[in-house]
Amino acid sequence: MIQLISFFFIASICTVLTGSFFLKLISKRDNNYEFSFSEKGIYGLIILSFISLLANFFFSISHLISIILFIIPLIFIIIEFKNINKIFIKKVVSHSIIISIIACIFVAFDNIQRPDGGTYHLPYIKIINDYKIFLGVANLNPFFGVTSIFQYTSAIYNNFLFKDVGIVIPLALLAIFFIDYFFRQFFFNKNSNDYFYKFYIFAVISYFFIEMNRYSDYGNDNPAHIYFFYLLSLVLRKDFILNDKSSFKFFTLISLFCFLNRPFLVLALIFPAFYWFKKKLYLSIRSFPFFSLLFLFLWIVKNFLITGCGIYPLSFTCNDNLPWYSNKPDFRIAAKNVSQFSELHAKGWKYIVDRVDYENYSIKSKEKKTYLENFNWLNLEWIERHSFTIKKKIDIFIIYLLIVGIFVYLFKNKKKNINFLSFKDSRHSSLFIISFIGVLLLIYKFPLGRYGTSYMVLIIICILYPLFYYLFNQISQKRIEKLLTVFIILLSIVALAKNFKRIIINYKADYNNAPWPRIYDHNFETKGSKKNMNLPMKFNKINKNGIIDIYYIVNTNFYLSQRVTLCLYNMSPCAQSSENFDNFSVENKKGYFLIRLKK
Repeated sequence: MIQLISFFFIASICTVLTGSFFLKLISKRDNNYEFSFSEKGIYGLIILSFISLLANFFFSISHLISIILFIIPLIFIIIEFKNINKIFIKKVVSHSIIISIIACIFVAFDNIQRPDGGTYHLPYIKIINDYKIFLGVANLNPFFGVTSIFQYTSAIYNNFLFKDVGIVIPLALLAIFFIDYFFRQFFFNKNSNDYFYKFYIFAVISYFFIEMNRYSDYGNDNPAHIYFFYLLSLVLRKDFILNDKSSFKFFTLISLFCFLNRPFLVLALIFPAFYWFKKKLYLSIRSFPFFSLLFLFLWIVKNFLITGCGIYPLSFTCNDNLPWYSNKPDFRIAAKNVSQFSELHAKGWKYIVDRVDYENYSIKSKEKKTYLENFNWLNLEWIERHSFTIKKKIDIFIIYLLIVGIFVYLFKNKKKNINFLSFKDSRHSSLFIISFIGVLLLIYKFPLGRYGTSYMVLIIICILYPLFYYLFNQISQKRIEKLLTVFIILLSIVALAKNFKRIIINYKADYNNAPWPRIYDHNFETKGSKKNMNLPMKFNKINKNGIIDIYYIVNTNFYLSQRVTLCLYNMSPCAQSSENFDNFSVENKKGYFLIRLKK
């Protein structure tokens, strides 16, 4: 546990100072917005993601490259040496102590998210650590093409100090930075008379403790939703002035990072576009988000190099002339194969759910088309078997907010005649429209709760806010704050107790790298784990063209293979199945590996 706390403490300081360096570099003196240490950490994770992505075009993200995690804070200290005093040092150290302790409780003896984490998140991180950009690598696993920018963030934390367990660190840091920021906004923000902002902050904190309180739940979805919640807080904050050119650049970067984590949150990009025109920021070159556009450009180029598509798996963004890509259904990498499989899976097509049949998009094409069109999939069977993925994300949250509303009503201490629909707030109507479109998109295309969590949470907040606006006007400001504080404290105690229970139960587990989450082990049970568990594993392998060993789990149909044994962070490159390995050859072009399809 000492090592775990120590590593998080060092990582927190380095990440915060990296964010400080970046914000100092971009900010101008006329920017009056003051970033908290946790916000600096949130931006630190972004700049490290960018560096990792950029460097991977030329190098593997090895320990030599990952040393940048320590070099940037050192540069910041040297540049700002005259401005760094005892107060600053005391604040950053105390902040990182709190972050490291809570992060330790958050991850100790927990599991890596499965099956997605073991199927393509961790295997792709391993590829980033072992190889510079691997052309056409999505032929091994098409879901390598839909990885998140956070895989690059995780990769750069595998350095000479943290080593392999470092890839666990950034996800946990993000979660704790996030809740620390929202806590401080709730308890210390001076805009306490802004009911909508106060209710939003309270609701998001509550949702975090209800649904986002376990590390094992964190894959590529939660980081995206966390950044989206943070983005919305900036929209609502009165002290974050979007007219300020530097603030607009940061705002644009956050919205882009939401998209790079989960393209389904594409609606996040609407906000900077809206303010760009509304505030006439296009009139000044200083407000142009060059860094964000460079980031997006690199991401699209990366996508072309590993998948053959600008945004995978949107087939209209793909180039069939590239040697590693083909639109033909017989090739696993074909964008339509992945998009169709994902949509059919989300909409409960029985041949996939029951693992009976799926080969490619050309098989049973008429039957699939009929199933997907006109909401034919939305039937009693889907509601009974699959709607739980949506319900489980919001049911407790809705009940909880209604209970809070009841208590606010019971403790009212004044009576004010006000229609609960009489409030006027353009922010509320704008966010309701965005969330409504997001939820419609979720239902129409991919009805999986984890994809649209932030949209669903936002629409619930918007729907219930008129009721809480009415209730808040029936109670004094102090009593509101006391009641909401009690609920937050109770939820935080429950969340901490839940995590402490896991630690107590598994405390005697003695697996390799305990108490870190197990990045190699396929055993779901932590209790009783021994020293020989969570050690790097070697699977079946095929040597392609005398150039590279490719590891695989099984040789059955990729789309229907059982996800019991997973690649995780073991030998790379690793694929879940080898059934398509005869369809390509591998070449080495000046140190870059390239998968060439036999078209």
